[in-house]
Amino acid sequence: VLTAHPTQALRRSILHKIHAIGMCLLELHRDDLTPFEQEQERDKMKSYLTALWRTDEARRSPPTPEDEARGVLNVLEETCWNAVPLYMRMIDASLHKIGQPSLPLTSHPFVFGSWAGGDRDGNPYVTSTVTTKVVALNRYRAAALYLQEIEQLMFELSLHYGSPELCKYNEEHVKEFGKRSLKFKEFWNRVPPTEPYRLLFSYLRDRMSATREYAESVMDENNLLADAPPSEMVFSKTEEFLEPLLLAYRSLKEMGDAYVADDKLLNLIRRVQAFGLSLVKLDIRQEADRHTEAMNCITEYIGDGSYSAMSEEQRMAYLTSILKSRRPFIPKDMPADENVKAVLDTFKVVAKIGQEFLGAYIISMCMKPSDVLLVEVFQREFTGSKPKTLRVVPLLETIDALQNSNVTLGTLWSHEWYRTHLKERWNNRQEVMIGYSDSGKDGGRVTSVWELFKAQERMAKLATENGITLSFFHGRGGTVGRGGGPQHLAILSQPPDTINGRLRVTIQGEVIQQDFGLPGLAIKALESYATAVLKADLINKATVEPQWREIMEEMSRISCEKYREVVHNNPLFVKYFRYATPELELGLLNIGSRPQKRREGGVETLRAIPWIFAWTQTRLHLPVWLGLGDAIKATFDAGKGEILQEMYKSWPFCRSFFDLICTVLATADKNVSEQYDKHLVPDEFKPFGNQLRERLQETIDYSLKVIQQAGLLDNSRVEKRAIEARRQYLIPMNIVQIDCLQRKRKGDASTELETALIISMKAIAAGMQATG
Repeated sequence: VLTAHPTQALRRSILHKIHAIGMCLLELHRDDLTPFEQEQERDKMKSYLTALWRTDEARRSPPTPEDEARGVLNVLEETCWNAVPLYMRMIDASLHKIGQPSLPLTSHPFVFGSWAGGDRDGNPYVTSTVTTKVVALNRYRAAALYLQEIEQLMFELSLHYGSPELCKYNEEHVKEFGKRSLKFKEFWNRVPPTEPYRLLFSYLRDRMSATREYAESVMDENNLLADAPPSEMVFSKTEEFLEPLLLAYRSLKEMGDAYVADDKLLNLIRRVQAFGLSLVKLDIRQEADRHTEAMNCITEYIGDGSYSAMSEEQRMAYLTSILKSRRPFIPKDMPADENVKAVLDTFKVVAKIGQEFLGAYIISMCMKPSDVLLVEVFQREFTGSKPKTLRVVPLLETIDALQNSNVTLGTLWSHEWYRTHLKERWNNRQEVMIGYSDSGKDGGRVTSVWELFKAQERMAKLATENGITLSFFHGRGGTVGRGGGPQHLAILSQPPDTINGRLRVTIQGEVIQQDFGLPGLAIKALESYATAVLKADLINKATVEPQWREIMEEMSRISCEKYREVVHNNPLFVKYFRYATPELELGLLNIGSRPQKRREGGVETLRAIPWIFAWTQTRLHLPVWLGLGDAIKATFDAGKGEILQEMYKSWPFCRSFFDLICTVLATADKNVSEQYDKHLVPDEFKPFGNQLRERLQETIDYSLKVIQQAGLLDNSRVEKRAIEARRQYLIPMNIVQIDCLQRKRKGDASTELETALIISMKAIAAGMQATG
């Protein structure tokens, strides 16, 4: 699931040129180019380099949600569109080597989703109109890509015979539309009736053209057809497009033309399975409190009192009575403020668009079972009796929410209406999203990962007891502090019985380019995900010893106490944070449409991305390690150090945790952090900064004791060399940033200084290969 989280510091214009330069370099590595062709590639690369050098690196205005959606679509079109069928052919080849058949035509190992244009949690710019336009944009871009594939197949499938099934289909369907436009673009003649495949694909071409035109009309506010229902020519379900393709495939196979069937037609079928009619399924996300606010407005208007004042038991009973009732609940003439109207308009649009082009409805900051039932109430209100509702996914993202996960899910799964709904609508399948970012900001990295591990274990066990098929949606960020890191390693470190052949995960910001920026990278990313999911199910999991759990529990407790002691309870911390980091200046980057904060306040109101981004810039990386050194020290002091060392060697979860932490610690630099304090922090806060750097060094020392190495990343020389190579370029950028921050905070408001500050932030983010 590609998200619109603002962690990509580079502009799309720059990314495009970097991608083009990368493709030129790949071409120049070919050994079959003539001298003339080599020279042409070099000239092309010089052109892109010149344009890159002359392009403004600073984004002068924030992107709109529509811009973010286009960025997601660009990645899919440039690499994933070709990578998916190619990688599936690689899987087929591997299966053939061991005497197994190819993947079934109906298989779709990868399905792509997006949050761009659907994630309205804290983003007032994502409106119901924006969501409608983004879905139309997704459909338009998909139709344009499919039209190219259809045109190619029309040209190539010139066979003048087909199966009786194909001929019958053409008689029943193609002739009905044939009078409208059975022209073949390549020849600009009418398609001969003796060429059944061209007849079929001309019919598909007409329908896909109508689909593209309809999507274009929805995007155009001034088009009179924008609100009109689509005609019968428009594809509204993936099956409508897929059925004739499968028919053509069967026909070719039956007539002995398997080589033709398994070429471009097979690629198209697999693309349709992966991308559907809209390239991505758009998830909708909203904060639970916004739903409560809307419901409170309704209950007060209809005379049922304050919904917000109800206890959890009262809310559950009230919502259940509404769900069991068949009557409409929301008065049509009800007055509402902008916030409430935005929530209700979202459900209205979701009902209109339908599940073909949408994914899940995700409830962020979901804390109680009533938060889930309330969304079901709103969905039912606008969809009526038709089964068009989206699957509702609670997002558990704080320490408290994770610890109470079994209470939340257990209450829902024992609820008569919800259990019946889950069985009839979703075949007893439940998806739960777990958040790595806010849990880390809430209690520190150690507590976050351990509570996530335990919560998944508990929920998986409870699901088995209740006959529920549970799947987890991992809300990982790009950096280690937000659950990021190598996905292969992360997947293999999950608790037993929590993958079950299915994995859903967010890919954000700079990670999208790292995973899918070039065709080769896209193939590698797909392979990494597929291999890890297979290994998670096929390879025996390490047994987690009871004393290992005891040690992790104690480390989590100590780490959380020390973390909160500094971040949440120390009155100096927030002021020091804003002096010592560029947190207040990060908004100048304009890297996302979403505001940095949910509301005004301290660290607790700050979003996880700027929280991590700010510390990454100063090279202190405080959210990743704070509290860990204290926890390890306590473990060694208690005489359990050797057991912790054994945990690192034998337990994938523990090994993954320390390997990722050590990678971040290797990029930390106390001297750089000290320079920020020296020039930006008032004298009364400097001792506090010195204490933090002492704790950083203590964490490094104790981490090395656990992994039993002399230096960080000694077991990963390539990564260590890459970090050292970038370090010499990063330090000057940090010095420039410190100078810019100092001058800006003294009142220099010049555009040149602001530009220099923005470029320094982008440069450090690029060198660290991480933002937030």
